[in-house]
Formats: sequence, C-alpha cells, structure tokens
Amino acid sequence: MSENKKYTIVVKRQRVEVSEAVYRAYHKEREAERYQSKLSRQNELSLERFREDGVNIDYLIVRVQPDIVDKLIHQEKLEALWSALQSLSEDERLLIDEIFFNEKSKSQVARSIGVNQSTVSRRLSKILSKLKNLMEI
Repeated sequence: MSENKKYTIVVKRQRVEVSEAVYRAYHKEREAERYQSKLSRQNELSLERFREDGVNIDYLIVRVQPDIVDKLIHQEKLEALWSALQSLSEDERLLIDEIFFNEKSKSQVARSIGVNQSTVSRRLSKILSKLKNLMEI
C-alpha cells in the first residue's frame, strides 16, 4: 500500500511529486528549522517580543536600574571615606594603602616595616576603628 503512496512538497506555490527519501529529508529540515526558531524565540529579549507578550517595558527598566537614592548614598559614603583617609597620619595611610590598595598580606607588610604580624593586625584594627568613628561624624 505504501508503494502507491505519492509524496509531494510545495515549491514556489506548486506541489511537486518527490520520492519518499526527499519528502522525509525535506520535512526533517523544516522541523529542525521550526525547533531552532522556537529555541531562539524563547531566548530572545526584544522590545517587539515584550510588546507582543504584553510586558510593561517601563517597569522592567525601572527594576534593573539602580535607585538614584542608593547611588547618592554610595557617593556620600565614598566621600566620607576619602575625607577620613585624609585625616590619618602618614604611617596609618601607608598601612591602609599597602593592605587594601596594593593587596599585600599583613605578613608582607610586617616584613617590609620590620615588625611582627600581630603588631600590624593590632595597628590595622585601631586604624579601621578610627576610620569608622571619623565616618560617623
């Protein structure tokens, strides 16, 4: 019965008779294209797609943007830190620079200034406490 079955595909708006192998290969490719299209649509983020899906774009933009108040608070904290750092002594600033900005370990700093690591840890703790107090003013 399948021997008498005719296979056709549409080419330029006309049905063309083809062999079963061509028919199956053609439809396999079409299904693969549909599947790829479906996958790309699922992963696509576009303005048109959001509109089609009825998503409020303004809401999404507002959600991902940092709040201006948060930015201002962050800027104020940075300015307070900078001001507090300026009020430290030269030795205190050197210790902060080496550990936090030059990313040296406490033991490396201790070796470079000729003291033991516990002394550096104690000094750092005092400096950080001083900075905290200066920033709270």
